[in-house]
Amino acid sequence: MKLAVVADVHLHDLYGGYGWIEQGSGEIALRTVQDTMASTRVFNESHAAFHAVLEDIVRRKIRDVVLLGDYSDDGQPGAVAALKRILSAYETEHGLRFFATFGNHDCFGPEQRHQDKWMTKADGLAPRLVTSDPRSPAINAVVRDGMIGMSTPDAIADMARYGITRPEGVVHWETPFSDHGGVQQRGCEDHAADGLDASYLVEPQDGLWLLILDANVFYRLDGRWQVRSNAAWDHVLDRRPYLLDWIADVVERADRTGKTLLAFSHYPALPLAMTVERGLTVAACTPDWLKRMPSLQSSRALAESGMRWHFSGHMHVAGRVELDGLINIAVPSPVAYPGGYVVVTADSGDPACECVRLESAPGFDAAFPAYSAQLRSSGKAAVGTEALSVPDYQGFLQAHQKGLIASKYMPQDWPPELLKNLDTPLAQMLTDVPRLAQEFKDRPPAAGLCLGQVLEDYYFIRAGGSQTIGALPEDRIAFYRRLGSAVNAGDEACLPIERMAMLLAALL
Repeated sequence: MKLAVVADVHLHDLYGGYGWIEQGSGEIALRTVQDTMASTRVFNESHAAFHAVLEDIVRRKIRDVVLLGDYSDDGQPGAVAALKRILSAYETEHGLRFFATFGNHDCFGPEQRHQDKWMTKADGLAPRLVTSDPRSPAINAVVRDGMIGMSTPDAIADMARYGITRPEGVVHWETPFSDHGGVQQRGCEDHAADGLDASYLVEPQDGLWLLILDANVFYRLDGRWQVRSNAAWDHVLDRRPYLLDWIADVVERADRTGKTLLAFSHYPALPLAMTVERGLTVAACTPDWLKRMPSLQSSRALAESGMRWHFSGHMHVAGRVELDGLINIAVPSPVAYPGGYVVVTADSGDPACECVRLESAPGFDAAFPAYSAQLRSSGKAAVGTEALSVPDYQGFLQAHQKGLIASKYMPQDWPPELLKNLDTPLAQMLTDVPRLAQEFKDRPPAAGLCLGQVLEDYYFIRAGGSQTIGALPEDRIAFYRRLGSAVNAGDEACLPIERMAMLLAALL
């Protein structure tokens, strides 16, 4: 039994333009180079990347595909329609079947949400703000209904055929509430709009159960519905405690009837990096990441339900973590480094999970002429513009990631006193920590790396997982492990350089 898991496609409406351009006109609607290089995902490249993923799935003769949420740019009807046109073509031409759940970019609770994006056309000139809000104060804004983000009821109705209601040809299908569906059967608490739950269990292949969990929980703040995407599973278990009973029941039935059970949601069920401090397991994440991870209490509650294999998106990274028998496979996005998806083989025993990287995506550079024109027009160097000179999609994502590390991740995660030493060899910095200076008095060659290179390695490893680790020199990885062990051996409060070493070692 084989299955493909695709997360965070973030499909941009390249050819419909959210109503700004006419569909079928041949024109394209592009996000600006500045927005692209500043974002944790690329936009205009999403069409080419998604097609490349689906072509690889077809080549591998895989039929069933799970979409782990954030399948759309921001839940706009045009972006979802563009996605469905692609899905329909692969259903018709290649027999693929798709099973979807929602992410925080696909729907916005009981109400629609206004969106606005800076857009250009193929020439890259004269960017305009395209908005769904007629009250927008922006000068010369283009108001188009097609830019609005869907409500959750809208999304359930629009994506119903992709597992949200019972698909044709499956062996079994159910929800936490019933074995038949419609919006009115998909919630609790008198079916209040903010209580909708699009979770379902489906058996697309004889013996394979896919437990698709809707982990979007909404609350109202300052008159607007917000999704609890930070520590999402903490809020899911607080708001929907019945899910634990349902999961436990599904696990018991799967074990009793010999089914292979795999669980999926948009958000991580475990912190994506952990370490042991003073005998206790703790999350080992930078501050921005830490607030996005579930508490270990929630993770252990999911583990106690019997769930064993869980696949998550949201973070745009590849990796595997385990706690109390629960294994979380982080599925990368096609539109962020390392760029790819996961293939699961579940023929016997534990499933095998292969992270497939996109080395190429034909047509990914369609926006490059517009990017170049924007850069010439602005007269300013945009972060990551070296990405425009690369020959392939993997190189583009690597250059994009490198720009984000310098402009976004390092400044938000580390104090100025550490960042002022980016050009300082690590060996020199270790001399300021007496016990580490003693530990590394032999100064292995890798200790000559500058701090900036070490931090860059950390973010690339955090995103790319074992494949990135395998691509780095063995002596460098051995040094990082040794450094982390030396830091963990101490009991005193960590200096920033020690904390960096601990976080890096937790990934190895």
